[in-house]
Amino acid sequence: MKDLVHRATTGPRRGWTVAALFVLTVLVGLICMPSLADMADRGVDIVPYELARTSERAAELNARLGPDGRRSARITLVLDYAFLVAYGLFAAAACLVIAARCAERGRPRLARLGPVFAIGGLVAALCDAIENAALLRIAGGNVDQPGPLIAFTFASAKFALLAAALAYGVVALASTVGRPVADPAT
Repeated sequence: MKDLVHRATTGPRRGWTVAALFVLTVLVGLICMPSLADMADRGVDIVPYELARTSERAAELNARLGPDGRRSARITLVLDYAFLVAYGLFAAAACLVIAARCAERGRPRLARLGPVFAIGGLVAALCDAIENAALLRIAGGNVDQPGPLIAFTFASAKFALLAAALAYGVVALASTVGRPVADPAT
């Protein structure tokens, strides 16, 4: 497995790996859109639902959704398991590919950070899975604690980890633009 990851993220076709995972992420995200739109039509977007935090707020959002909206929320959350796998792999691969690019272009410190942020992308997906389990209970009508707090905590961690991976990717990639590949003999 380690060799497969290494080849996919450092080989000459590594950009295709990241592009394929990005396309997969977008496609799975598009599959989620109808149920997300149904929730939004009822006045509840997914992020506030994820971050409700209190039983009172979760009950309020569930009331706004009504039975059909909660069914849409459950559909969204089940589909989100495929989405989180796709974006977790995309985030991890992107960080590893950008790290390899940094190493090739004389940015060793940024290169060493790539695997850390890649793990962060995978941990973000794991946080999302735990969050979804709590949200499925809430969408099923169980708004009692600790469900809303669990969803809030893991959603917050997910967003922070993904923001960190994105920031790494932007900064590290920008630092390599216009830099030639370093001569390995030096």
